[in-house]
Amino acid sequence: MSKKGRKIIITLFILGVAFIAIWFIFLKNNVASSQKENAVTYKTIPVEIGKISNSISVVGTVESFTRAEVKSEIGEKVTQIFVNSGDLVTINQPLFQLDTRELEINRQKIESQLLSAQAELDKLLQQPSEVDLKQAEANYQEALIALENAQRTLERHRELFISGGLSQEQLEQSEDQVILKEQAVYVSKAKLDDLKEQPKKEDVEIRRAHISEIKASLESIKNQLEASLVKSPIAGTVIDMNVKVGDIIQTGSATTTNITATIDDMSTMKVVVPINEIDVPRIKEGMKARVILDALPDKPFDGEVDSISFLGKITENVVTYDATVLIPNPNRIIRPEMTADVEITTQYKENATIIPLDALIEKEGKGFVLIANQEGEPTEREVKVGIRNDSQVEIIDGIEAGEQLALPMATNRRTPPVSMGGPFGGGGR
Repeated sequence: MSKKGRKIIITLFILGVAFIAIWFIFLKNNVASSQKENAVTYKTIPVEIGKISNSISVVGTVESFTRAEVKSEIGEKVTQIFVNSGDLVTINQPLFQLDTRELEINRQKIESQLLSAQAELDKLLQQPSEVDLKQAEANYQEALIALENAQRTLERHRELFISGGLSQEQLEQSEDQVILKEQAVYVSKAKLDDLKEQPKKEDVEIRRAHISEIKASLESIKNQLEASLVKSPIAGTVIDMNVKVGDIIQTGSATTTNITATIDDMSTMKVVVPINEIDVPRIKEGMKARVILDALPDKPFDGEVDSISFLGKITENVVTYDATVLIPNPNRIIRPEMTADVEITTQYKENATIIPLDALIEKEGKGFVLIANQEGEPTEREVKVGIRNDSQVEIIDGIEAGEQLALPMATNRRTPPVSMGGPFGGGGR
């Protein structure tokens, strides 16, 4: 090989060694830069003491806690209306008046019938006085004596008639007197017997039964008269009046609802909300609730769970149970049918040790947090978890207030640079 050729080879070798050296330096710097860019950084936050709660949010419709649908017991014409929709009423306050003219006429007739029937019974039961009995006895004896005298006179007149000493007309007059005296005896005897005779039991019972029937009819009329003044069964607000003056109320039809007015006690309202079957075990009577109405979004109301239904409903294969939340409404600002967002507090605790939910690490069914040392380096520590919600979690045991948590910050991870290939170029695989 010539001297010139050897120089070329040596030059190429030196250039190759230099290139390899430069490539290794670049690769080292690139890896270091990549590790630096992908390194995790932490921020420290203190463990705090405060309030924490958990809740279930549902949507429902407002209803009155107590509602009375007023129905008329009788069918008559409406003659007066005393209230309007929106009015406050007290219990038994008159709402409207029905026509009573026909009822009053019937009442008077039945009262007259009752007086007459009672008089008949009293007469039947009345016991004769001693004076009445003696007078009747005396009248009877007088009638007997008068009859005997008339009979003796008739005998004498017959003898005189036969001897020609008395005319036919005078004899007939004597015979008429005997007949009259016999009738007088019969009448006086009947009166005396009536006074002495006790009334028959069946006669008394028949009259008493008749009186009872009349009294029942009279009571029915009085009830109808009382019902003609329709009153509110509860204290509350008139939310609907279904009648006006001149309307004739129909009763007795199976298809007639006969609802004349609707009264709501709006001092307390209720919201019936569907609770998913999964959440039902978390809901208890007496739990506090926060209610926000679509109509009053800036005025939240405090409520309380009153009851939870034992009968579920299935809608689109989802099982729910109705929970009733009560809301005080002293100013009647809440109205029926308003839409309400209800947040039921299922757990609540004050003076709890609280950390952000992002600071909790869960693995293998256990909870851990990273505690920052003096240099800010994180150390893993197991903790016992209590109440949690969407942003916070209570720590029952494992850390104390004032300790510093190490919370991983978001890193600026970059895509690794594309490989430069081998020391001699070429795409990496």
